[in-house]
Amino acid sequence: MKEFFMTQWNGAETYFEKHLKPTFFFCLTFFVVMSILNTLLFLSDPGLSQSYFNELQALFNQKEFLDGTGVDLWLGIFLNNVIASGISSLLGVVPFLFLPMFSLASNAIIIGLIGAVYQTNGIGWFAFLVGVLPHGMIEIPALVLGVTLGVHLCLQLSKTVLRRSLKGELKQAAIGCLRIYLLWLIPLFFLAAFIETFMTPIIFGAVVPA
Repeated sequence: MKEFFMTQWNGAETYFEKHLKPTFFFCLTFFVVMSILNTLLFLSDPGLSQSYFNELQALFNQKEFLDGTGVDLWLGIFLNNVIASGISSLLGVVPFLFLPMFSLASNAIIIGLIGAVYQTNGIGWFAFLVGVLPHGMIEIPALVLGVTLGVHLCLQLSKTVLRRSLKGELKQAAIGCLRIYLLWLIPLFFLAAFIETFMTPIIFGAVVPA
């Protein structure tokens, strides 16, 4: 069992290094730049930003798992992130459109919106970063990695449709992406959800005045 696991893990690591690393850093850079630009955009119109923020809060309030506590909240956040990331990855099965990038852009918009509202309401950047970074340092790279898988699948499918792919390349991509999703993404989201549920509130309460 251990040998099988190590074989799969090494396969995931090798595939990432050979085929996904540049795409991952491109997506990460895209996310950071989009987050900054959206923050500046929302800061330029506080009234509109607050309106969008209220709508975002209403959407979050519809998620029943956010009403839970402890383990229920932890598992709810974990499953929500796993499903959302899985959908982002699967959007890559539509060739040419690179739909996973829209998912990444929407998350950057949310981050920018929240950051801007925190600033305009006098809460400040420090509180925003304290509330985001403890779990975000794990969750954001995992989110970007999920989009990377989708972008890579879209690229391979597009090449296949155009008859520009090598024999077995698409199958190799599917196996490589599945390994990374199961062995990397799921554990990362599990850990990020734990930190968000049990540690982020403690850190936030300790360093940000009530």
